[in-house]
Parts: sequence; structure tokens; C-alpha cells
Amino acid sequence: MVGALVVTGVAGCVSLTARSQSGRRDGLVGWFKLQGGDRIIPVFKTEGTFYSVCRGGEVPFKECPEGLEWALTPSSMAGTKIVFDEASSNPYYIIIEDEQLEQNCDFYIPGEKRPMTRIDKPSGLLDARAKRPRTIDDFLGWHQLVWFPYVRCEIRKDGEKYVFTTQHSEKPGVWKTEGEPRELTPLPDGLGFTGFDRKNESSLTYNEALKRFELTEQRDKRQPAVIRMPLARIPPPPSPEGGAAPPSMEIGIPAWH
Repeated sequence: MVGALVVTGVAGCVSLTARSQSGRRDGLVGWFKLQGGDRIIPVFKTEGTFYSVCRGGEVPFKECPEGLEWALTPSSMAGTKIVFDEASSNPYYIIIEDEQLEQNCDFYIPGEKRPMTRIDKPSGLLDARAKRPRTIDDFLGWHQLVWFPYVRCEIRKDGEKYVFTTQHSEKPGVWKTEGEPRELTPLPDGLGFTGFDRKNESSLTYNEALKRFELTEQRDKRQPAVIRMPLARIPPPPSPEGGAAPPSMEIGIPAWH
């Protein structure tokens, strides 16, 4: 998932005075912790559009009377809202509407207000910033999803072919390889690859504006059609299925999966 954006204003605490001057919705830009766990929910804005994160992707939000509302359509998460209620003793909360969760879980409560606490930017997050690749071979190496760091992949050359393998973190310091290596196809009109899925809906490219590598998924029946997942370049692990553990916090709006 994702959306082309320059992350701006993802700051720490903002005073009530600053919130009132910048507008109620601009006051929702920042980092939040969902009460009752270690889940972190970022909200950022670029070129007038708000975004948050879900399942590793950057999802657009639109303004609504209560605050911000999920703007990706069609989606089982339609109706999800991030709200600021100045009259409340706990002014920040999220309403998670999840059609798939409602169908599969008895404990789900549609419309439930889940309190959030504004926090400073957490330490230990992966950094997506990377140098611009000059050749296709500059994509080789290890990449890890910034917003879903339980997944990493290696892109390497096998003779004249480019292949990639995916690993997920089973427990701290232990990674498991998923399936067999897949062959990638270089893009015909620029640096990058396709071949990450059977329908070739996903591509790995470098975003010049954001100075990062990202996995983009395009589905023409969806608006916006392109969703982006930033990747961080990481050093090769010390062993085939070893390496650093992902950050301990969960990142993004929880969703059925």
C-alpha cells in the first residue's frame, strides 16, 4: 500500500495554541500511541493531503467534520476516522471501521472510540533515505519495510538474472525465508523492477522527491490507484536467517489480515 508524499510536520507535542492557529485538522499531524499497547500511529501531510499508515502502506485521509477520514476507495476500512475532540479530557481518538474484522471476529465493536496519546517521534524507526541509484545494480542488496519491519527482502544477481527472496521475522533475531526465489524483470522505461507478484501490480523503484526506495502497488480500480510502501536499505545479515530484530512497537492502524 501507499501514496506519493513528502512527509512533513511529523513532529512531537503541539500546544493547544498552535493547534487552534493551524486548524483543527493540522493539529492531527504527528505521532500517536494507541492506548492499551505498543502500537504507534503516524499522521503526516503533504501538498494539502493527509496520510496515515496501515499494513505497511501510506494511506490517504480526507477532511471530515470530526477530523480525518479514510480516503482510499474501494476499501474494507472505509469509514475509519482519526478525531480531535477539544471538549474531551482525552481529545485524540481513532474509530476503526473494518468490514473484514466485523465478519470474522465476535469481539469487534464498529464505531468504537479508541483513545490515543500524542507522543514524540519514536526512536528506533528505520530510515528510508537512500542515495539515488545510477544503475540497476544499485538496487541489489537487502531492503526492509519501514512501516512493517517484520518483512525484509534480498535482491541479488544470479548469472544474468535478477532474483529476490523474502523473509519474515518469526521472533527477535530469527528470520524465516518464504518460498523460492522469484525472478525479477527490469522496468523498460526506468530503473526498477517488477515481478514481485503474479499480476505484476507491484514495482520497486526509487522516489526522487522523497529520496527513498519504495514498493508501489497499482490497481486501476482503486483511488488512488498507486499505494506506496517505503523501504530502508539495511546491511547484509550475519547469517542467512539471522540479523537485527524489528523495532518492538507495532506501526500503523490495526486491520484484519
